Amino acid sequence: MNQQNLLSVTSVPPVALPGEPPSGPTMPGSYSFQLNTNHLRVQECNGSPTAGLCRGWKQFVFANDGTKGGNPNPDPSPSSLYVEYWLLHYNPDPSQGQQCPSGWTEVPDEAEIHCSRKTEAIKLPYLPIQSIARPALRLDGSLTKTADGQETDTATFNDGLGRLYSSSGEGIFHVLPPVPGEPGSEWTQVEFNVFGYGRGSTARFNPEASFNVRTTIEDGSPVKPDCQNFGFSSERNNLNFGPRGSVASSPAPAVVINESVQGPAAASACRIAAIIGDTHQYTFGGLFYDFQATGDFVEAQAGSTFEVQTRKVSGAPNWPNTSVNRSVALRMGNSRLALCDGTRLVVNGTTTSLPTGESLLLPNGVAIDRVNNVYTFKDPSGNSVRATANTGYLDLGVGVGPGATTVRGLLGNPTDDPHYLEARDGSVLRVPLSHADLYARFGSSWRVSPSATLLQPCTTVAVGDPTAPFYAGNLNSNTRLGAQELCRSRQVATQWLDTCALDVAVLGASAATVYVGLQRPEVDANPVQPPACIPGSTHPTCPTPTCSPAGCRKAGG
Repeated sequence: MNQQNLLSVTSVPPVALPGEPPSGPTMPGSYSFQLNTNHLRVQECNGSPTAGLCRGWKQFVFANDGTKGGNPNPDPSPSSLYVEYWLLHYNPDPSQGQQCPSGWTEVPDEAEIHCSRKTEAIKLPYLPIQSIARPALRLDGSLTKTADGQETDTATFNDGLGRLYSSSGEGIFHVLPPVPGEPGSEWTQVEFNVFGYGRGSTARFNPEASFNVRTTIEDGSPVKPDCQNFGFSSERNNLNFGPRGSVASSPAPAVVINESVQGPAAASACRIAAIIGDTHQYTFGGLFYDFQATGDFVEAQAGSTFEVQTRKVSGAPNWPNTSVNRSVALRMGNSRLALCDGTRLVVNGTTTSLPTGESLLLPNGVAIDRVNNVYTFKDPSGNSVRATANTGYLDLGVGVGPGATTVRGLLGNPTDDPHYLEARDGSVLRVPLSHADLYARFGSSWRVSPSATLLQPCTTVAVGDPTAPFYAGNLNSNTRLGAQELCRSRQVATQWLDTCALDVAVLGASAATVYVGLQRPEVDANPVQPPACIPGSTHPTCPTPTCSPAGCRKAGG
């Protein structure tokens, strides 16, 4: 895990239904790291009244009880490390009186009973959530098998300071052969994340929280693991997926997921793209490039039932070669949705009120949620759009479901290769593109005509292309350096300082938020900007003076 800014977390119990008491106390500073297997067909389920429903499940867990660590006289060992085994759905009808097998503990869950047992828990010192900033912090789950077939499960935890802890136990499960037509019983999937502290609780991070979760598979295969949008734990967190970044293949194949409370995240998907600021495109393949045209454009097409279009407006008169997303429109199945000017929701042609904190479920299964200035659109196929309405512009996160194999548009790359963009006619262009190719060939091919646009309910804008590229290097040096300093104060990483500075200069200080914790892209197609220099200053990035018989001067001075 790699944490990008200061964090705080509170584990909160599940939301009680109306008339029910809260299911537990709120616990500041409490959380768990979980590494969970997929569900397994195991012999231990044979004693279940409905053995066909019962499944085995393993959890490798580090659990941190923040309530003890926060007391004036904290328990010196409030954290624990263990492997937990489950027989899920062992008794779907408790009235039959069926008990769990000997040595297992009954865990009631609504109208059924699960069975649980753990390895001996290893006690650890309290670990505040800020420790996630330590690059070496990790949780490992391993299964080893001896020549005689004996299995051992081990949970190993590195606290990031080189202290290792482990909890092991003989493998409890006897895995059964797979049944034709059903997934295999072997451990083939893994869920790793930060969750609440047990019993279905949610780990709620502060609004600025953002970090990367790296899952590495060490099984001797060079194949990089894939991400799928589902999990096994009953615990949760309040984080969203962000766009993918570069992932090193050493020491073993891995997948890195960017998660944040706010920022360019999609609601629920593994394949994420984003359109942020004025206007920066972060594609599904991991390419980052600026696109400053105005008018209506296809951002993403995935099959015939999901499409995202944006209406971009010029930054003129102050910033004529920039543009921002004014409005967004979607096709989700047979629904046509639009968020016009960031303030007006239009559903199938009708302006629709959606107060903050409320949701709207359409007949085709599309769900629309609003929390303050954030609107989330999700369809049954797993496609989603998260629109953050800022003053005068939208930041967008777009996610596609597991069935979407090809994404086309401004956010698409042919075969997901971030070194290329593809025009609507199939022409493949290698990045970086020239200004003419970016707008006259690629951009114009994805323009949407007035008759085909999904944005007809929204305010119209002028259509055009920028006359020249506009980057941070085009800003006044004082403006650029001041904006960079603000971005640094918000803990924006060095690689994003120029892009963040451009957005802060054009859009205001709040534009820096989206860059906190944002992953580095696979490919950045924007040119590296020359350092800013104020003539006559001693700023460290200014060129050294050059001298001649006429005197000394600095470049630009």
